[in-house]
Amino acid sequence: MDHGLEHTSYEPARRYLLEIAYDGTAYRGWQIQPHSPSVQEVLQRILTKMYAGLPIHLIGSSRTDAGVHAQNFAASFLEPVRPSIPAEKLLKAVNRQLPCDIKIHTVREVPLGFHARYDTLGKAYTYVLNMGEESPFCCRYTWKPIHAMNPELIRAAAQVLVGTHDFSSFVVERSMIDEAVRTIYRIEVHTVGKFCCVTFIGNGFLYKMIRCFMGTLEAAGHGKLSPDAVKRILEAKDRSAAPETAPPNGLFLMKVFYSPEELANFTPAGLPFAY
Repeated sequence: MDHGLEHTSYEPARRYLLEIAYDGTAYRGWQIQPHSPSVQEVLQRILTKMYAGLPIHLIGSSRTDAGVHAQNFAASFLEPVRPSIPAEKLLKAVNRQLPCDIKIHTVREVPLGFHARYDTLGKAYTYVLNMGEESPFCCRYTWKPIHAMNPELIRAAAQVLVGTHDFSSFVVERSMIDEAVRTIYRIEVHTVGKFCCVTFIGNGFLYKMIRCFMGTLEAAGHGKLSPDAVKRILEAKDRSAAPETAPPNGLFLMKVFYSPEELANFTPAGLPFAY
């Protein structure tokens, strides 16, 4: 779909789409924030330098909260006529200048009218629970609940959330959005050693929606909430009916989908912080 081109101070020649991995611990999320570091700011500064000072603006597929991580965040920008940098050369040159907690996986050309946000068909997120002993080497990538977790109880409760629903009970600042209906295609639960990974694949997600889901699924995981209780929370359409929001550090944006094939074939595997 052609959404028209954003304004630039230069003549655009092509559009590049980037897939970006980052550890969100040190950042206030993807989007530029006043007086706070962001992933977008770091990348735009390097790209602007590479393109001879021309102000490069990245359009992200979404926002991520402070402390949330990404394996394949998507963002695009318009490349000027001059200087022109081939995709493979750009990938290597930018990665050499990026800090170790941000890296680009891929760079590819897409149609000029492509929009990184509005052309998405869906996204996949994984949240990681630590069911064993706490460790200084995984605390920034997982949530260690106080109670013992049963993955089968999490799996049973999660299925209540699959489908098209009004998710008002699972969104922060509900008054700030017009529509809380979204479709969750699949929720997959798998364990890797002492870790329980819960992956959500849907057509879109509301502000802190997955962290709200995980607050409820954590309660289900230690037997406090049954699937029927989760269904009642969903049907209440009231944030106060659900448990507290889970912390950001266990959450990873895994993939942004731009084709039906990508969406249908996505399979979570392993630990997102050990890829």
